Formats: sequence, C-alpha cells, structure tokens
Amino acid sequence: MIFYVTHRKHAYTHAVVLLYHRPDLQASFRLVRYEDAGLLRGVRAGVVIWSDMDRLSAEELQRAAELSAELAQQTGLTQLNHPTASLQRLDLLRVLRGDDGNFFRAFRPDELDDTMRYPVFIRDEVGALYEEPPLLHDRPALDAALARPDGRKLVRPIVVEMTGTPGPDGYYRKFAAYRVGDTIYAQHIAMSKSWFVKNAADRLLPAHIDEIRAYITENPHAGRVMQVFEKARMQYGRIDYTLAEGKLVVFEINSNPTVLSDPPTPFATYDPQPFADRHSDALLALPQATVPDSLPEIDAANRATLAKLRRRYEFKRLKLVLQKIFGRGGAK
Repeated sequence: MIFYVTHRKHAYTHAVVLLYHRPDLQASFRLVRYEDAGLLRGVRAGVVIWSDMDRLSAEELQRAAELSAELAQQTGLTQLNHPTASLQRLDLLRVLRGDDGNFFRAFRPDELDDTMRYPVFIRDEVGALYEEPPLLHDRPALDAALARPDGRKLVRPIVVEMTGTPGPDGYYRKFAAYRVGDTIYAQHIAMSKSWFVKNAADRLLPAHIDEIRAYITENPHAGRVMQVFEKARMQYGRIDYTLAEGKLVVFEINSNPTVLSDPPTPFATYDPQPFADRHSDALLALPQATVPDSLPEIDAANRATLAKLRRRYEFKRLKLVLQKIFGRGGAK
C-alpha cells in the first residue's frame, strides 16, 4: 500500500489520475492527512511518501520527524522523503549554488547584501508561485517591495536573482521531471515568451511539439536529475529546471506536485493517459506498494477525501466544458 502523507488542503495533486485515468491505483493508494499520520504506526507493510514539508510549521515538522523515526523501525515500511532531512527550497538552492549550473542565488530579506545581481524577484518559500512577480531592478525598488508586498501574504519570503535566457526562437524553457523511488521520467517542457514560464504557450510551433516529444521519450537528463534529487535527499517529487550552456539550472523540487491538472473533456488537445500511466506504474513499482495492508480508519478517511475531490473535479470538468462552449470567443 502507498500512504501519501499530505497537507489537508493539498490532497488534490493525484485526484485526476486516481479518479479518471487510473482508478485501479485507488486499490493501492491512500491519501493521509498529517493530522492522521499517527495511524501509520499500525501499518506493517507499504511505502510512506512524505510531501508538503514546506507547508508545515516547525512544530508539525518535528512531530512528523519523530513519527518517521518510529516508522523506520518497521522493516516492512519504506519511506520516501523525510519531514526534516529533505531539503526545502532555499536550502536546496544554496546547496546547488556551488555547482556549475546554478549560478543564481536566493536570500532571506535579512540576509541581503550589495553583491546581489539584479533584477531580482520576491517569492514565498512556501508553496507554488502561480503569478508572475514583478522584476526589481535595484535596491531601492527591492526595499520598497519588501516594505509593501502588494497584498501578497508571504509566509517565508525569499529574494531570488532572476535567471534564464530565451532560446534562438525567443522562447524561455522550463523542463519538468519526476522522481518516484528509483524511477526518473521526463514530464514536459513548458515554453513561453515571458521569463516566468508557468505553462506552455497557447500555440506551440511544430518544432516545439517535436522537441517536447523527444524530451519525454529520450529522458536525456535523467542521470543529472537523479544527482540533484540525491543532493536534496528526496526520493519523490518533481524538479523544475532549465538549461544554460548544456548545464542544468534548477529552480526547485516540489514535494507535492500536481500530476495532472484538468479532468478529461471532449475538448482536450492532447492525450494525458500516457502521463497518468507513467506515474501510476512508477508508484506501483515501489517496494510493498501493492501489499493490501491498511487500517479501517485510514481507508475511511481516504474514501471521504476522494468523495470530496470527485465533487470538486466534476464541477471543474463541467466548468471547462461550459467555458469552451460559451466563453473565450464562443457564443455570447
């Protein structure tokens, strides 16, 4: 059995896979909230995946680390990631700063110095960055932004030197690959005319599509990606990076990444099934992943979570269909 330990508000990252593309995975996959993680003491065999460590308080991290130490005494359990030993965003960037590829730096606001390379931007060390932050081109602009965070509620703000250059075609690229235990697989390349590459451009050139397909098929950076995960002391997650002169420039490793965002609709422009299969098969290949050992309390909580997610994603699917029919250039 796979016990995926997550923050209660972020249990959705496998929802599309579990509910639509690989419902068979439900037999071997349990979503476990951190507040219920103590129930794992009663499990004899399986794999525990710790995620969302950046979203926990210091006290929650300590409790999870103590529980992890207890579970380590159970020989039938394998653990991926560690609540406190796995590196979070800023610590990882600092470790990688000494490598050839990662030439940019990140600072906490009380650690700023005069050697910073501008432009910089401000982000939260906690969670994902969904909207493009403003680029700040000098110290006065940075100081002003730190004093007035534009309404953003930053838990642990960090200042990051902007990095990345567009390719000859004018597009910036962000590569994403997963580690699931001993498996590394390439997921996608996002491309954008903007330096802030969140998702792929709406209209990719045929050459871009060929490039993405080759990346997924050939998985050319698997060895180097694995080395970064080892430095991060993480056995599960998604790494986001770009290339500079053939070297990996790593932005982050997300311990609880969304595998697939949208439920299937008749208007999908690509087939997500291969991605769901690649991820699910890697999970099921983990040690003891298919051993049917769980607890009634864990099973009940998992069913309740899946029921909520089903309602949420059925609503999202309906919304996507209606937007396609009536919005974004459709009927008015």
